[in-house]
Amino acid sequence: MPGATNGAARRPFPKGVHCPIVTPFTKEQEIDFPALKKLVTRTAQAGMGITLLGTNGEASHLGDDERVAAIKATREALDEAGFKDNAILVGTGTGSARETIKLTNQAYDAGADYSIVIFPGYFAFAMGKNRAALKEYFIQVLDNSKLPIMIYNFPGAASGIDLDSDFIIELSEHPNCFGTKLTCAGIGKGTRIAAHVQTKEYLSRHGGPFAVLPGFTDYLLPAIVSGHTGCITGTGNVIPKTIVKLYNLSAKFAETGDLEAFKEAQKLQQIVSRADWCIIKAGIGGTKYALDAHVEKGLGGYTRSPVPAADDAVKKMVDEGMQESLAIERSL
Repeated sequence: MPGATNGAARRPFPKGVHCPIVTPFTKEQEIDFPALKKLVTRTAQAGMGITLLGTNGEASHLGDDERVAAIKATREALDEAGFKDNAILVGTGTGSARETIKLTNQAYDAGADYSIVIFPGYFAFAMGKNRAALKEYFIQVLDNSKLPIMIYNFPGAASGIDLDSDFIIELSEHPNCFGTKLTCAGIGKGTRIAAHVQTKEYLSRHGGPFAVLPGFTDYLLPAIVSGHTGCITGTGNVIPKTIVKLYNLSAKFAETGDLEAFKEAQKLQQIVSRADWCIIKAGIGGTKYALDAHVEKGLGGYTRSPVPAADDAVKKMVDEGMQESLAIERSL
């Protein structure tokens, strides 16, 4: 298994689609644990993997104790709902290698199975183009973390730092690195990484599969066809079953060449692409509104300042822009 040098993963990390769960807050800005557990269970029941405390989870606004409590609550929710074998991927990136390692190991103790780590962007002005500094950060984390690590490339949340395919391929050779999330819309980048990590030679020396996951669903079909292994998508909070269906159709075509599956996937991809763009524009506040207004009141909850709640314009956009995909979701 990936991460064997630092402690083997408790559960396998599956191919497929994964959802970065929003963190519901009460009006008093506290984590709404019953709502969080309900959202986690709903997502797992739809067939999506669980990513906790990522960008959509407002992790940067949480204290370490809150993160640990959220991980424990998520593990409890999955176990209670009969999903004891479902892995939890947890965001543990902080402002320094030292604190990231500390939080990653706390996440392990709390019940997490894997970690996803972004490069801290605060000092991008000083080190954004310093390849040695970027690599040193990730190597320190990979060397000292109890959890297998996924490299998170999201320039928008890292002050513009964009890791290229050469850099990620280099890190993929580390025995504790098991995947990458590409929230950079770089389908060519993902294709190059997939081509490297899916060779027999790589698999024989690495000891396990490597996940290559776009951070969007708006190009899931072409991504799967070009070797990506799924995706991690915030839109999964709202229409998880629809996205699972799109993945299954895309994977079927990629594996068998079934043209009927391709045609159905192509039509569904167009609908999901429109929904994905709507949720991207709506942001975290809009995603939470979509959950509260169109799934179950209180499931999304409040945002934590300074993330804004959805205003009237965002609400209207969500109400109109998600109609088509929500109708499919309710039919599944």
